[in-house]
Amino acid sequence: MVEQSKEEKFHQYILNLPQDKKDAVKGKPTEVLKLIDEYPEWFMNIGPDKGAFIVKEIVKKQPKIMIEMGGYIGYSAVLFASQLIADPEAKYYSFEASHEFAKIAQDVIDLAGLTKKVEIIVGKASYTLVDFKERLKKSSSYTPIDFVFIDHDKNSYVPDLCLCEKLNFIAPGTVIAADNLYSAPEYKEYVRLSPEEKKRYPGRWNIIYETKSHEFELRGGHKDAVELTKCIDYLSG
Repeated sequence: MVEQSKEEKFHQYILNLPQDKKDAVKGKPTEVLKLIDEYPEWFMNIGPDKGAFIVKEIVKKQPKIMIEMGGYIGYSAVLFASQLIADPEAKYYSFEASHEFAKIAQDVIDLAGLTKKVEIIVGKASYTLVDFKERLKKSSSYTPIDFVFIDHDKNSYVPDLCLCEKLNFIAPGTVIAADNLYSAPEYKEYVRLSPEEKKRYPGRWNIIYETKSHEFELRGGHKDAVELTKCIDYLSG
């Protein structure tokens, strides 16, 4: 018999919550996040400290469209999408490559009462982002993406940001937050390149970024950083 992963065990845990406990947390994003934070196993989520930092940026930006690359078990979707509740037009799209994790995330999102606010798009972002662009183009209210959260396969940070640039998702005013920066040093290098230096990459070379690393001392003595990047202009010519 194949042993369950910690994610599968957590999935069974939330599905089998006693009815009184389920009723106590249902429709309450903060309480659902506590279930994950207090679970005995550690999960690779954004967590409360870095999460609070990004929440402040979301509140400042008030995005109409926010996407994340790397939904995992739904922690970040619940945390960040709960900031969009006041705006009925705002929508959160979670791109997750794993069908298994997407199922878990959907149940976590449903438990938090965010089913209508969050949509999970399953498959590798390098494919699903292209389909997503075609879908948005059919909408009469199409705009670039307001806020992007990157927290998936570290080797995909730069290629998938380049794809977002190429698809014109990134425009002046777009905010990008990338987690686990210590594990993705090439991403930090990329967003600091000049437009001339970016010409060797497949993205949109003329995007001008303003970017800064924000370091965090995490529980257990670990350190990590979030890169907060803002598209400030297009280079003309």
